[in-house]
Amino acid sequence: MKTEVFCLFCAALLSLSPGLAAEIRVSSNLQAAIDAASPGDTLLVSAGTYDRITISKSINLIGSGAIIRAGSRDACVSIEADNVNMSGFLVRDGFYGIKLNYVKGCTIANNTVIYCAQPGIALLFSDGNTITGNNASFNGIVGEGWYGIYLSNSNDNLIAGNSACGNGAYGINLFPACKNNTIRDNVLQGNMYGLYMFNGCTGNLIQNNDLSRNTNTGIDLRIKCTGNRILNNSVEDNVVAGITLMEESGRNTISGNRIMDNGRYGLQIQSGSDGNIITYNNITGSQTGMFLESDENWVYGNRIADNAVSADDRGSNTWNAPYPLGGNIWSDYDGRDEMHGAGQNIPGKDGIGDTPYRISESSADRYPIMGGQVESISILDSQLSPTQVRAGDNIAVKAKLKSRYDLQQVTARAYEDGVEAKGYCRLAQSGEQYQGAFSTALLDPGEYDIVLTARDARGAEIEKSLGKVRVVSR
Repeated sequence: MKTEVFCLFCAALLSLSPGLAAEIRVSSNLQAAIDAASPGDTLLVSAGTYDRITISKSINLIGSGAIIRAGSRDACVSIEADNVNMSGFLVRDGFYGIKLNYVKGCTIANNTVIYCAQPGIALLFSDGNTITGNNASFNGIVGEGWYGIYLSNSNDNLIAGNSACGNGAYGINLFPACKNNTIRDNVLQGNMYGLYMFNGCTGNLIQNNDLSRNTNTGIDLRIKCTGNRILNNSVEDNVVAGITLMEESGRNTISGNRIMDNGRYGLQIQSGSDGNIITYNNITGSQTGMFLESDENWVYGNRIADNAVSADDRGSNTWNAPYPLGGNIWSDYDGRDEMHGAGQNIPGKDGIGDTPYRISESSADRYPIMGGQVESISILDSQLSPTQVRAGDNIAVKAKLKSRYDLQQVTARAYEDGVEAKGYCRLAQSGEQYQGAFSTALLDPGEYDIVLTARDARGAEIEKSLGKVRVVSR
């Protein structure tokens, strides 16, 4: 009897409950279904094309082959309630794709958002949301916003595992005043800027992203974007620069990144962006590896290799940690390691160069780390034939070269006692072999050093002797 009474009591409670979460299948008029749903319900949306929607209650929206489209001045999806979950949709052709406005705790996952005039996915004054596994590409191509993913005045969000490629300007853009967001494991390629932060964006974590092949810069921080951590990203093949900090964007940490094969700069820090910590990055293959116009930056543990100019320091910066932690690896460092100690005055190697690496008249790496010294252009084999000729005869010059980048000019010149003599020849390429005929018609009898010079497309140069020849009178 007691059991029956208890069961009847539970049934009564259930009947009085304001409604349990339900699963609702939707195949038409998605907005009407959203309006009729209760908070906590899950809407399973069938394949088909649906008009723009506004979500003003906490529901779950799961698409299966469902497309949401809107007019050129409308948002496809407007989310105006906390704790909304949305996944599995193709969203396209709107002014905004998916817009979160003044909301918290939402999850936007595994959607494709394309061909919108403004951002594909936008978070406006929205905190603590999760944006993961989405494809937000080809937005803003002919529009006004140009963003794949856009955050404005939004904090503590997780932006992870998304693709934002081929957008009009920005893969991901934070502007303004976005704080403590985590942006990791995203692919941001083929935009103008991979990641762009502007105006007071602080305390954000930028980690393990692919920011490559953008037409301007991989990562760009401007106007008081401070205290951010840029860690372990791949920043490669961007046309202008890998990473840029400017306009008082200081006190950031840049560590463990692959900053490779960017055009003008690997890393550039403009005037006023002071006090950054730059450690353990691989900075290679740019016109200038590091350009610092700012002050009080601390730079150590980096591999700076195969740049036309390794570093250009126009400020007041520290290029090494204290001994024995050391400084940086420089591919063009030509010093020796025969001594050790803080003053490098004790016999015995310690893996640190005995003499500083000079960066500018006022700056140097006091403890350059040995190892990794390489040439961007190298001579694998060479031949001079003959090595004794009569004045007016030709000398056949052959050299097998290896270069990371295309060679634009390869020549052979003659030097006598370190002074360049008259005449030179340009070497023509045949595979890895370069060859030419050096005329001695302008040379007086004597012994000459034949020196090969080469310049690559990035501006790196090599100048090395191929051997000596003797010119005699006819």
